[in-house]
Amino acid sequence: MTTTQTSRRLDPGRLVAVTLFTFFLVLNGAHLAQEDPLSSPLKTVATALTMAFYLLLIWAYLRRVPSDRTDLRWSSWLVAFAGTAAPFAIPLVSDGLATGAARESLSAAVLAIGLAAMLWALGALGTNISVVPQAREVVTHGPYAKVRHPLYAAELLNVVGLCLAHSGAWPWVVLVALAVFQVMRARREEALLAAELPGYAEYKSRTPMLVPALGRS
Repeated sequence: MTTTQTSRRLDPGRLVAVTLFTFFLVLNGAHLAQEDPLSSPLKTVATALTMAFYLLLIWAYLRRVPSDRTDLRWSSWLVAFAGTAAPFAIPLVSDGLATGAARESLSAAVLAIGLAAMLWALGALGTNISVVPQAREVVTHGPYAKVRHPLYAAELLNVVGLCLAHSGAWPWVVLVALAVFQVMRARREEALLAAELPGYAEYKSRTPMLVPALGRS
């Protein structure tokens, strides 16, 4: 048995992540089976893209190698899990699903665009994926050539679609909170990567954080 194989078996985060994402994959598959693609094609596309995202997450976690270092501070873990869980709070705090064909179509379109961007970012990130800050390698290709955290940027766009799909002000409050969490999360990740991975400081100096047009942040 190789060292890599042994480390993979001892990675509890992989087991938890794969189990959780498999559950969400099955749940979205059940939703897709109930949808009528002719009456709401954009919604069907968004659901299919969500399933593809979970499949890619499962693949990435199954192939993930041990990290060089993990940020074990409780505050970093709290921010990371808050940022991950925040979107799931939107249906709980909303006043229900929004009505109106125009708003439903806009929501589905934004969700589809956000999910497509998430797939692009995750495909580039590959087996470097993690919820908490971990150092593996510097990723600079694909969308990472444009911004340092394209997955977080795409997730924020996706959550805009979720907010449009629900009524009330609280979903938008969750969106603002999520943006704060993700910026905090990104800065903690960057501190770890700059300390552990040669070349990250130079990459950070020339690449914007979330939005290319805004320059470095």
